[in-house]
Amino acid sequence: MRWLAVSAIIFILISTNVHGILSTDSINYDLLIVAPKRFIHALKPLAEHKSRHGIRTRIVSIEEVYDQMFWYGRDKAEKLKYFIKFAHERWGIRYVLLVGGKKHQGRGYWIPVRYSHLCRGYDGMKEGKFLSDLYFADIYDENGNFSSWDDNGNGIFGEWPENGKALDRPDLHPDVCVGRLPCRNLREVKIVVRKIINYENRRWRDREWFKRFVVVAGDTYPDKTDYYDGEVYTQMGIDYMKGFKPIRLWASEGNLSWIRVVREINRGCGFIWFSGHGNPALWTTHPPNSERWIYGLKLWHMIFLHNRYRLPICISGSGCFNNMFNVTIFHSEWVYFKGLIPYNIPFCWGWGLVRNPRGGSIATIASTAFSYESPDINRGEGGIEWLDIHFFETYAKGYDILGEVWARTIDAFLDNFTIDWDDASEKGSALIAKNVEEWLLIGDPSLKIGGYADFSD
Repeated sequence: MRWLAVSAIIFILISTNVHGILSTDSINYDLLIVAPKRFIHALKPLAEHKSRHGIRTRIVSIEEVYDQMFWYGRDKAEKLKYFIKFAHERWGIRYVLLVGGKKHQGRGYWIPVRYSHLCRGYDGMKEGKFLSDLYFADIYDENGNFSSWDDNGNGIFGEWPENGKALDRPDLHPDVCVGRLPCRNLREVKIVVRKIINYENRRWRDREWFKRFVVVAGDTYPDKTDYYDGEVYTQMGIDYMKGFKPIRLWASEGNLSWIRVVREINRGCGFIWFSGHGNPALWTTHPPNSERWIYGLKLWHMIFLHNRYRLPICISGSGCFNNMFNVTIFHSEWVYFKGLIPYNIPFCWGWGLVRNPRGGSIATIASTAFSYESPDINRGEGGIEWLDIHFFETYAKGYDILGEVWARTIDAFLDNFTIDWDDASEKGSALIAKNVEEWLLIGDPSLKIGGYADFSD
C-alpha cells in the first residue's frame, strides 16, 4: 500500500509539472524559441516580428524548460528534447530555434548540446564524438515513441563503436525543424535578431542581387577521382536553380581566391555554396590534379565582408568542421586536418558568417565533424555532397522556409540510402548516418528565404 501511495504521489507531481506552461497556454504556436533568461528581452522584437508575418511564436527560457521537465530527462539535453516533444504535441510547434552556444569563451553552454558517439574517422584518424542538433529534431522513433538515441540506456548517445555494429539506432528523420544561433553574449543576439528582421521585412527574392548563385569549388579529391568533383557537384546544383545567374569561382577557371570570394559576397547573392574541404577556421580546396591548397575563405577574411542586407544562405556540407561551434580561444577542440591540430579560435567559420554585423550570411548549413563524400566516390551514393546538391533541388521545388528545406533534404537522403546498423562503423552505412547527424543549421529554421513582401507594397 505504501508503494502505491508513493507511486500515486509521483504520478500527480509529474502530471502537475508537465501541465505547467504547456497547459496554461492553450494557444497553438509555429515557432518555439529557447534561450537563457538573459537573452529573452533581446529576442522579443524577433518574436513580435515573426507574429506580424503569421509565424506564431513562443519564447521559453531554458531555465523554465529545466523546471518544467524536472521529472523528465537524464541530463539537460534530454530535458530540452522532452520539452520540444511536449511543445510539438500540445502547441503544434513546427520550428525550434535554439539561441545559445558556448558561455562567452568558457567550457559551459547557454543551451545544452548533444554529442553523437558515432565513431567514424577519416584516413586512419579517429573521431569519437561530434555535435548533432539533429538529436533535438528527431523526436520520435519509427514506432512513434520518444527517440532517446540511447537504445541500451548506457548514457552514451548515438553510439556506433569503432569496428563494431551500432548500439543505438535512431530514426534520424526530423519531426520538427531545428536551427541554432550559437550566441555567446548579448551583443551577438542583438546582431542576429536585427539581421533576421531586416532580411525578412523585404521581398529580396525579386531583386537582381538575390538571383545570383555563387559556387566555390575545385578538385576536392585529386587522388581519388578523374574529374574535378567539387566543380561537377556545384554544376549539378546550378542545374536545379533555374532563374538564378551562376557565378562560378572554380579552381579550373583560375578565378578562385579569397579576394574574389569576398568580392562576390559583397556584391550580394541569394545563395553561396562552398564544395571542398574545411576546418573550424577556414574553407579550402585543391587546383586540378594537385595537392596544393587554395584557401577560399578564412575567419580573418570575414572582416572585409560588408554586404550589409544582401545576405546569402551559405551551404558548406563537405567542408569538415565548418559549423563546429564548440571551439573557444581558451579551451580548444582537437581537430584532424592533415594532422592533429588544436583550434583555439573565438568562434567557428559558419557562425563567423552569421554573426558578422556588417554582412556575411543569414544562415549557414555545414558540418560539425569529418564530412564524407560517397562510399564509392565515383557512384555518388550516400555522401555529404548529395545533401548539399539536393538542398537546391528541394528549394527549386518551391519550399521557401529554410528549416523545411533542411528537413525535407534529410528525409529524401534517408529515403534514398539504406543504413545497415549491423555494419561495422568503418563501412558505408555509418558514413550515411554521420553525414545527416552532423549537417547542422546555424540560423533561423522559420526563415522565409528571400523575405516577405515589403511593408510598403
